[in-house]
Amino acid sequence: MDGSKITPQDWEAGVEKTIREAMERGEFDNLPGKGKPLDLSVNPHTPEDWQLAYKIMRDAGVAPDWVEQGKEIRAALDALSKWVDEQARWQRARAAQANALPIDRMIKARDHLQCVRGEVSAMYRARATELNKLIDVFNLKAPPGIPHFTRIRIDEEIEKYLDASTNP
Repeated sequence: MDGSKITPQDWEAGVEKTIREAMERGEFDNLPGKGKPLDLSVNPHTPEDWQLAYKIMRDAGVAPDWVEQGKEIRAALDALSKWVDEQARWQRARAAQANALPIDRMIKARDHLQCVRGEVSAMYRARATELNKLIDVFNLKAPPGIPHFTRIRIDEEIEKYLDASTNP
C-alpha cells in the first residue's frame, strides 16, 4: 500500500466499478425474484413469533402500544421544549421592559421575574419527571432494535432555561 488514504468517493467509485463489471458478466441476470415486487409486508426485524400478531394488528389498522406511546412521548418532548423556550423569551422581554422603569418599580419587576423563574422551574421539573416515567416504560416495552428515548436531564435543562431567561 502506498500510504495514501482512500476517500469515500474512491471507495464509492470502486464499488460502482465492481457492480458494473458484475452486470457486464451477467451475474445479476437470473436472480430469484427478478421482475417480482418486493414483499414489504414482513418486517425482517420483527421476531418470527410476533409476525402474525403484527399482521393482524396492521390489517385492523392498530399499531402496537409502544408505537403509540412513542408518538405521545415525541409530542410531549416537543411541547415541553417549546413551552420552556417561550417562557425564556417572555422572561427576557419582561426584563428588558423592567430596565426602563423607575428604580423602585424595576426592583419589584425583577423580584417578580425571579419568582416566575422559580415557578417555571418547578413546573418544568414536574412535567419532565412525569415524562421520564413514560420514557422508562417505553424503553422497557420497545422491542430490541428500536431506538430508545434518552431521559431528560432535568437539572441541566433547568440550568439552560435559567441561563436563557436571563441572558439575551
